[in-house]
Order: sequence, then structure tokens, then C-alpha cells
Amino acid sequence: MRILTVVLFLLCSKIVFAQQVAIGTINSEDKIEFSEKGKRAIKIAYLRSFTDGRKFDTAFIEKLGQVKYLVILGSKSNIKSRSAVSILIINNTVNIATNTEMKTCSNGACNDCQFFIENSKVVACKCNDNGSISNNCSFRNNDGAFFYSVVSKILAEK
Repeated sequence: MRILTVVLFLLCSKIVFAQQVAIGTINSEDKIEFSEKGKRAIKIAYLRSFTDGRKFDTAFIEKLGQVKYLVILGSKSNIKSRSAVSILIINNTVNIATNTEMKTCSNGACNDCQFFIENSKVVACKCNDNGSISNNCSFRNNDGAFFYSVVSKILAEK
């Protein structure tokens, strides 16, 4: 019982004590309303997370499984990508935390790559054209800590 208590404390501590920065608010329709700096910070962090010349298209909140993520759409030539960034929503404020995760699906031989969710976590990509998890889509774990650090630096600028 004592070990279970310690494990639960450590898990909760990671969530509660992670540093966070606010990027906007969520309205009654579950749409994000970015702060002035928040949208710019997300765009710059996204572009710096990829060094392949990809461009930022748009960002929105999407419920994947039972969890809400900030989903960022990007593209390069004919390759489209979707990135899911874990967020914390506290009192309708959308936050990015130091322990954020960022997962990306890019299309290869598939025109419509989507996230594959297992236990409310993004674990792979699937091709909506044929409904399979295959080599048609590329899945990547991005550096969430790097994404957070870029967002927090942009938000701290005067």
C-alpha cells in the first residue's frame, strides 16, 4: 500500500508540478482562441520542430480518444502532416507544459493519414484511404520538451 501511494504521488507530481505556459482559451464550442503571442509561438515552435522546409497551415483543438490535443496541420510540397500536441486545459485556459508530447503523422502513399489512438494516447498513424496501419503513413515522436521551450521563450519576449 505504501509503494502504491508513493507511485501515485510521483505520477500526480509530474502532472501538477510541470511548468506550463498559456497559449489561449477554449470557448464553449471547444475551439481555441489563441492569445496574440500564443498563435505566433505555436507557429514558430512547429516550424523549428521540423528542418525540412515544412509550412504551418492551421491549428485547432481535437478530441482524440478521451483526451483533447492541439492538432497542427502542416505541409511541404504534396506531403501533408498532422501533429498532436498534448495540452492541459485549466479553467478554459489552454496550456502547454514542460512534459508535453508531440506526435506527427505524414502522408506517403496515403492521401489521408490520421492518428491511431489506443488507451486515449496517440500511438501510430493509419491510412483512412484503406483503414490500415501500414507504411502508407509515417509516424514520428517529436521532442515535446523542445516544442515547449520554444513556445515559452516566444511568450516571454516583450
